[in-house]
Amino acid sequence: MPLRPGAGDDHRVHPTVRSQWRAAWWVLLLGLVAVVLFGAAFAVRLSCGLGYCTAPAVRQLLSLDAVGGLPRLFTTGVLAAAGVLAGVRGWSVRGRVRLWWAGVAVTGLVLAVLKSDSALESEASPTETLVLGLAVAVPALALLSGAGRAWGVAGATRVVSAFAGYALTALGLDAFTGLVEAVQDDAGTVSEYSAAFIEELGEALAALAVLAVVRAATAVSRTGR
Repeated sequence: MPLRPGAGDDHRVHPTVRSQWRAAWWVLLLGLVAVVLFGAAFAVRLSCGLGYCTAPAVRQLLSLDAVGGLPRLFTTGVLAAAGVLAGVRGWSVRGRVRLWWAGVAVTGLVLAVLKSDSALESEASPTETLVLGLAVAVPALALLSGAGRAWGVAGATRVVSAFAGYALTALGLDAFTGLVEAVQDDAGTVSEYSAAFIEELGEALAALAVLAVVRAATAVSRTGR
């Protein structure tokens, strides 16, 4: 009995869809966790700003930007995981490819350290943070991009693009929050806290994108060798 046109492709299409879901489910799950976590932190901060404060321990644990708070730890952990994944990949290869992945690992871990400590962020103005961040990020990412292309590293462009997206998100949203506070002599509770929420959640999701791209790049380069 002749098969319907395309019927013989079903067994190929469905496994592909399932494999894509298996590869993406943890990203969606972590994204949902981030939205719930940062949303809860925003609610706690906003309610306290309106005069309905929870216990100090809860406010510290769910602080949007405090060191030791779960939101900051979430972003720090995601960046650290990306650095560790890159380091593991670098350890499994040789030559210049190993050097490139080592550079990615250092980038991820340095970003995690910077995120875990707010000293630099609190001491510098948004403008200073933007200028300094761009001065460091642009040449570092340009070096990684050029080396990845020259050495034929699989997935290098996607990885560098993900880090560039994170840098632009973090620096841009930090500047946006500073602008919100600057245009108002006394920033309103809702606008100030909303800007902080958008900044921190946006940065967390950008960090998650970095982790997802690094994970995919390490998997592809591993199967391609």
